[in-house]
Amino acid sequence: MKKQISLKWKIGRYLLAFGVFIIAVMFIFQIGLLEPMYEQSKINTVKLVSDAIVNALDDDMDEDDLEDLVFENQVKNDTCIRYFRTEEGHTSDSYDMHYMNGCLLYRMRPEEINENIANAYASQDKTYLGISDEDLGIPISEKNFRNIIYTRILQDDDETSIVMVYTGISSVGAALQTLRKQMLYIGIILIFGVILLTLLLYKQIAKPLLSINEKAKSLPEGKYDPDPQTNRYREAQELNETLVKAAGDIQKADKAKRDLIANVSHDLRTPLTMISGYGEMMIDLPEEKTDENIQVIIDESKRLTNLVNDLLDLSKMQENKIVLNEEDFDLTELIRNQLRKYDVYQYRDGFVIEENLPEAVTVHADRKRIEQVINNFITNAINYSLDDKHIIVAENIRDDSVKVSIQDFGQGIAKENINDIWDRYYKVDKTHVRASSGSGIGLAIVKEILDLHHAKYGVESQPGKGSTFWFSLPIKK
Repeated sequence: MKKQISLKWKIGRYLLAFGVFIIAVMFIFQIGLLEPMYEQSKINTVKLVSDAIVNALDDDMDEDDLEDLVFENQVKNDTCIRYFRTEEGHTSDSYDMHYMNGCLLYRMRPEEINENIANAYASQDKTYLGISDEDLGIPISEKNFRNIIYTRILQDDDETSIVMVYTGISSVGAALQTLRKQMLYIGIILIFGVILLTLLLYKQIAKPLLSINEKAKSLPEGKYDPDPQTNRYREAQELNETLVKAAGDIQKADKAKRDLIANVSHDLRTPLTMISGYGEMMIDLPEEKTDENIQVIIDESKRLTNLVNDLLDLSKMQENKIVLNEEDFDLTELIRNQLRKYDVYQYRDGFVIEENLPEAVTVHADRKRIEQVINNFITNAINYSLDDKHIIVAENIRDDSVKVSIQDFGQGIAKENINDIWDRYYKVDKTHVRASSGSGIGLAIVKEILDLHHAKYGVESQPGKGSTFWFSLPIKK
């Protein structure tokens, strides 16, 4: 596996890339696009000034107000304005000229004026934008000086008005040179800023993570003692809390594993002892070869077989090696058939197993596995019933599903233990009364089976009042 770089260098790399991106954007806009954007701004200005003059002419503004408007726009927008009026019958070069106030347009050669006006007449919208580097009557010492002249023609029934607006564009070479120096200084400052910010973020973000990682190395032993200094931000605090919980879960799992080994060892030793003892007794005492003693050996062998099968089933399920053989079958009939197996508990131990199975219900599931679920629930209810040997097995149909519940009135389960009972290593009470109790994996098998069926299931319990285990399946119509 490729070794990843440290968080410090990754933060620095991302910040440096972001800084380079910002500088590149600034360079493009401040240097690369400064001149064309400046020129476009000037073009927009002469068009807006032209609109203002044309609107004033359309409104027949008097000469004094028009003169004020022209002067205001010249000063405010750094432009030069000239307009002509021609009346019917006058020749093209007999324009009235106003406001000879030093405006560059009044110093242009007549042929240049006429050329701009002709171009405006020739256009579809009677406007013409001329941009040139030529000398328009005044020598310009500055290189790269550009002239912008916007000509607009306004025609009425008996009068034609011509508005010309001029502005100049000075070279931005000096400004660009200054900006280049600024970009250099900004780049140097940004590099130092990235270094400082990287070190700061490393201290605030990476160091707590490194400390957490170091302490998490003892997690396999079920130990994790967080340093309060690592709780500098919410994510680190949540990570600490998660690892503390994980350490607790590991401790619980280790203890549960030890308990499971002890329980399985006990459950294996008891039937093996019984089989060995009865076998030796029948060898030593031929008269003890009775059907009752042979049946004990058979029963204890079956008990061993069931325990081993449970362990194998759970292992296969958790490795996803179990494939469901689903079919349509009558769930009510299946439950009734399984309950007959427990008649011995009614005759021998005084259990009352009450049936509340109102009608036949067909489901689509794995018959063998659902049978396993029901038997585990009933066995669990018998094992934890204590003195109240009353068990209720019921079906409840709601909408398109059937809910099967097995209720006992025994010791119940404390609220804090309910979420743990489905764990494969967990037993609520290792000293419960029935000697035939399992090793604590029955409910874990139930959970795996019902999860494979995507079924809903759960338990409702109160200490001292008993428990109700249930599951529901869709009804097959």
